[in-house]
Amino acid sequence: MGYNQNVYVSVIVPVYNVEQYLHTCLDHLVSQTMNEIEIILINDCSTDSCGIICEEYAKKDKRFRVTHNTSNIKQGLSLNKGIELAKGEYISFLDADDWVDYDYYEKLYLTAKKENSDIAKTGLTTLYQNGKVVKSDLLNSKIKTGLKKRMPLCMLFTHEYTTAIYRRKILIEHSIRFPDIRNALDIIFLLHVTHYSKSISIISGTYYYYRHHINSITHINSKPYFESSLHCFRLHLDFINTHVLDKNVYDFLFYRGLIGVTKRYPLFEGKPELIEYKKEYVQKALENMKLYKYDAGFLINNLLIGIYREDQLSIIMKTTPFQLFVKMIQLMRRVKKERYRLFWKIKGLYIRG
Repeated sequence: MGYNQNVYVSVIVPVYNVEQYLHTCLDHLVSQTMNEIEIILINDCSTDSCGIICEEYAKKDKRFRVTHNTSNIKQGLSLNKGIELAKGEYISFLDADDWVDYDYYEKLYLTAKKENSDIAKTGLTTLYQNGKVVKSDLLNSKIKTGLKKRMPLCMLFTHEYTTAIYRRKILIEHSIRFPDIRNALDIIFLLHVTHYSKSISIISGTYYYYRHHINSITHINSKPYFESSLHCFRLHLDFINTHVLDKNVYDFLFYRGLIGVTKRYPLFEGKPELIEYKKEYVQKALENMKLYKYDAGFLINNLLIGIYREDQLSIIMKTTPFQLFVKMIQLMRRVKKERYRLFWKIKGLYIRG
């Protein structure tokens, strides 16, 4: 099925209990400088007045389409419902408590069309609760630099998924959807879409505005939060193990998924109700590591060298209880020349474990 010639961009907005922010979000959509957009509002059983607000905008502007979920299916499945309903040539995603500049979709779409790009991306402005505002094009600069070095897009565009529009045809043809997990669902979506996309355009001068909430879903460190992190890592591994990737790309994506799991371990501190689950979390992480499809010794050696050379990685790994990493760090700091002796020792430990 082709795209609707009258809809250039479908904007998918999952809505749940954000009545204090929703008007700002929708007002910026009403006033977009490009009229050929559709706004798909997915009301996920909000218990406040969000549903009423959505209907009010739909009555005034025919570009709005409202769907009310019959049960609370959470963000990932709501976004997927929006993808199924979308008619535009490109698809974009907008959180209901955020907003975009008035010329946002026009600039993204015109650039994508001019350069025949599968993705068009712009910058991010973050608004913190203390009033601090940070405007950033850092990721965009990284992407442009990486493309000049002929790096694959999946190694470059790894977050900020809401700051872009995506060719709908690619999402449909490759069945790209969001996983039904509590957090990090954007990582899996981007992993798939950047693998199949052949081109990206980076533009400046218009921004996505993200409200940084301390109590947002990504900051609720409950058991489902950690389970979701493990699930994300497993989905990461399933993807790289079922797609044809160069070895260096495979390793990069593996390490990125691993770091996503290990850096969350310190969040268990101060949560006695999660003591037993903490052990399970570690065990599952180690079991997932064994899905690395190349030689285990190669993996251990790379981790060892990476920990030694990269201070940031060292800090991350130092916080984990993984016997594997702790032993490497402790011995490596004492005697640098023992690196390879340690490598063989850890290699044996890993394989036996």
